[in-house]
Amino acid sequence: MSRDTSTGKVFEQIVLPALDHAGYQYQTQVHIGNKPNGSRQIADLVIYQAEYQILVSKKWQQSGGTAEEKIPFEVIMLARACREFNYQKAYLVLGGTDHDSTLGTKGWTLRKWYLSGGLDSWIRYHELVEIISSDLFISKINRRKI
Repeated sequence: MSRDTSTGKVFEQIVLPALDHAGYQYQTQVHIGNKPNGSRQIADLVIYQAEYQILVSKKWQQSGGTAEEKIPFEVIMLARACREFNYQKAYLVLGGTDHDSTLGTKGWTLRKWYLSGGLDSWIRYHELVEIISSDLFISKINRRKI
């Protein structure tokens, strides 16, 4: 049985209208430079402000999977892109559900750890990358605080 990998599209259907409503200019699926191995680095979103650009990468998980294991590398690549390609900041937006056997939900097992700064002692990234929940990201958009 194949996994449903289209759930991230729901996230786009929420974020993009919020960006439009708040008056942000943006592009989706933007080639922002090359990774160290020469492959293309694609940002899910680039938000354009008057004098700077903000990268957005989104990870959605609502079933068991490996999205959360990719988070440290994504943080490294986003921080590198900011430094090397002159982006002001990056958001890594974590959406979906947390694994909770009491509630019967599947999904993230490490999201709360990431959101509470669990990577802080392992990777230096705070000046460039903000790991944020999807709800808080939408709230920042609505308040024009991106």
